Amino acid sequence: MASDEDSRGVGPADDDEKLIPGWGLAADAQIIVLGLLVLGLILGSLYLWPRLFGSDSPAADIVPELPAGDDDGDDPIDDEVAPTTSAPTTTVDDNGAEVDLTPEIAGAVSGFAGVRGAANGTVAVLEGFVGTIAESQQAEEAAAAVDGVTDVDNRLVVLEQQVLDAVNQADAGLSEAAVQMNGTSATLRGLVSNELDAASAISAAEAVEGISPPVIDELRILQPEVDAAIAELGFVEGGQSPVETDSSTDPVGRVVTLTGSVSSDEESSQAEAAARAVDGVTDVVNRLEVTGPSDEEVTADLNDLFELSPIQFRSGSDVILDESLPTLDNAIGILTEASADIRLEVQGYTDTSGGTEANQRLSERRAAAVRQYLVEGGVNGAILTSKGFGETTQFGPELADNRRVRFALL
Repeated sequence: MASDEDSRGVGPADDDEKLIPGWGLAADAQIIVLGLLVLGLILGSLYLWPRLFGSDSPAADIVPELPAGDDDGDDPIDDEVAPTTSAPTTTVDDNGAEVDLTPEIAGAVSGFAGVRGAANGTVAVLEGFVGTIAESQQAEEAAAAVDGVTDVDNRLVVLEQQVLDAVNQADAGLSEAAVQMNGTSATLRGLVSNELDAASAISAAEAVEGISPPVIDELRILQPEVDAAIAELGFVEGGQSPVETDSSTDPVGRVVTLTGSVSSDEESSQAEAAARAVDGVTDVVNRLEVTGPSDEEVTADLNDLFELSPIQFRSGSDVILDESLPTLDNAIGILTEASADIRLEVQGYTDTSGGTEANQRLSERRAAAVRQYLVEGGVNGAILTSKGFGETTQFGPELADNRRVRFALL
């Protein structure tokens, strides 16, 4: 009895029933496999050809080039590829001809130093530097007025604010700051304490990109004004009066430090007041040393006092008249401020009336009377001596010119 396989004819086919002898497949199965192989070859060639031989593949116009995958092995299909385009520099006129607006835009802004104009299609692009916001707006308006321009891309840098920012960052203590721009040239104004701060501010302004050096310096510097005010007083000896910036205050402070020496507390106060009176000074540190007047100044002050109000005596006597007492009291005030090391001689003189010997004795008594009054008024007696010179010295043609008391520094 035959098996079921023989009865159904499902057993292996003979080689003469196959398209390709030796394959363990029937003819219809072989056809399917061959078709799949051919299809795979076609698809593979379409994908690999442009990568191996460029875009001249016969299939280049049929199948677009697939994007390459990332280095990390991600599926290239999943990666979004941004199209690469270049900005057009031309536009098209009514006749379809290409027109480049760059020359017209550049010409429109040529009056603005430091400004460059170009075209991006119908968009005017402005780059470079201008002095002020107003100039930036004017350049933009000039570019927008060019026939064919639809928009303006304003990339201009305004130098005025750039300069102010740079000066503030330099910590030069500039207050009341103002910048006047003339194109890309700058003039700097404001108040600074000293020459060093002024130089720092100017240097910072000139370092701003786009500024045409030199920056014009119209800064007001306090130091010379304070120096002039102190020098005008004429009595501050030595020392200096530096002006420093106090940035801890708002607005910025200007502090004057007074050094040197003066003769009295009154002179010290006058010097401080003179420094405070300079516009812009906010505080004064008074370090003046009160040393008292010099010996020469004391001597000159006493003789000026006695020249203005001569000491009057009773005729032929050494008795001082009451009308001369205020003058002697002023002399006491001068002498109490004098140095303890000063040594003065009170000198008495007479006219030529009367005898020579009598005039000598009278001049000695009068000089001694003046010294005595001064000592009783509080003057240290150790600094004063007295001496009479009689009629030996003539101070003027009149008799009254020669009746006097004066002081000499020993």
